[in-house]
Amino acid sequence: MVRISIVVGLVPLLASASPVPGDDFELSPGETFVDCLPTGKVPMVLQSSANFGQLASAYNLRLKPKPIVVTLPTTTTHISNTVKCAKKYRLKVSARGGGHSYSAQGLGGADGSVVIDLQNFHDVKYDPETALAEVGGGARLGNIARKLYDQAKRGIPHGTCPAVGMGHPGLGGFGISSRNWGLMVDQIVQVQVVTADGSLKIAKNNYNGDLFWALKGAAPSFGIITRFWFKTYAVPESIVNYSYRFQPGSVNEAVDAFMKIQTFARTAPKELGLGVSLWGSGVSFELSGAYYGKTQAQFNTLFQPLLRQLPAPASTTLDTRGWIDTLLRFAGSGTLSVPETGYNEHTTFYAKSLVTSNRAPIERKGMENFFNYAAQQGPGAANQGLPWFVIINLYGGGNSAITNPALLDQSSYGHRDTLWNFQFYTTMSNGFSPAGNTAAINFLTGFDKVVRRSGDFSYVNYADPTYSRSQAQRLYYGKQLTRLSLVKKKWDKDQVFWYPQSIDPAK
Repeated sequence: MVRISIVVGLVPLLASASPVPGDDFELSPGETFVDCLPTGKVPMVLQSSANFGQLASAYNLRLKPKPIVVTLPTTTTHISNTVKCAKKYRLKVSARGGGHSYSAQGLGGADGSVVIDLQNFHDVKYDPETALAEVGGGARLGNIARKLYDQAKRGIPHGTCPAVGMGHPGLGGFGISSRNWGLMVDQIVQVQVVTADGSLKIAKNNYNGDLFWALKGAAPSFGIITRFWFKTYAVPESIVNYSYRFQPGSVNEAVDAFMKIQTFARTAPKELGLGVSLWGSGVSFELSGAYYGKTQAQFNTLFQPLLRQLPAPASTTLDTRGWIDTLLRFAGSGTLSVPETGYNEHTTFYAKSLVTSNRAPIERKGMENFFNYAAQQGPGAANQGLPWFVIINLYGGGNSAITNPALLDQSSYGHRDTLWNFQFYTTMSNGFSPAGNTAAINFLTGFDKVVRRSGDFSYVNYADPTYSRSQAQRLYYGKQLTRLSLVKKKWDKDQVFWYPQSIDPAK
């Protein structure tokens, strides 16, 4: 039987925590987990500390998991010592990078975790000899983009929100340039990682290769990545930015338009980033994206045959921008730079995702159900304090760099046959309430249900905490799950790295 004593202020939470599975063992009388951290000289913030509330507050205020302690390491030794102490006391460990996890995964996703906050690991260095970017595990996308551009006019494909952190590539990492270059996870060539025994290791294709494969798509279940090395690209400065807003007169007109867009998308060249967005008002939608390294004349040659098949747009925006200005456009911000430490932004929202297959494009009936739901249920939800959007991003089609099936052997990211990735999202504009939370879940669950088919999947970076553990594992990882479970058994059989939807070790 494990005997754990803890400082006064931590007793209630530790008692309610769910320790990670493992063999029972005896602890020295009088020893505590919190005593163990100072022994390793780990900077920590306890529940009784004045700044605990800020550090332990989820970006998504819908969720309120409460860790037993937050550590703020400044060295990899601090991280290793924290993991060793947590393993000794059979406690769950979660790394917090940017903190933007939709399911508050960086705070453990449930009460009682040991949180390792990586905000001090935010350096970004470009090596001109290797053309690789060395990036700390606590860096944020906007700062990475700005620094790489300023250092060498280089870039990496990644998401649009500047404040998102390095959980993003550890679970996939889509951006508007990803059809051209691949997901952010596909750019990782090496990592430095603290494993479940507290060891600091290097992992790459030919060294700890099974661990490296697992970290590239399911990182939070396998270790704490303190440093990444990414492949970079010379960025294009001729990028066509486009946006067409349509106001169909009926559901049928909207469905007709989407089906023509889908036909076009299935053969679109990889240089084209494309998405279809609805913004909370019936069936009106926007078709937008970017065409990389091309001129407006080349774009018009590609796009005009599609536009001639669609209704006349209510508004059009078409221009050519450089790399940074394109990132700013999709960020919806005047700057890419965000605070490297002390970031404290929050919102209250619920989200779901739907991943569809290249081999099985969405049928007309599915999109009729989708647009009917948007027209019939959407305005009411928006008027009742649930402003919403759906973004349908093109992942596959043509020669997309995302959907190469050979990449299944290069990373554990499981969806290499994707055509569309839907993100359903609603903000709780009146703040959190039980009734509002239920309404948000019901509204988006209904939206997802009308278009989802039995063979469709979901995207782990848009994590839905309402999924059961087994349901999440199947939808997020697909056929990669069996191999992931075997790697988990080898590297973390006691589940030191655990959260409600993490990978289980093979039995």
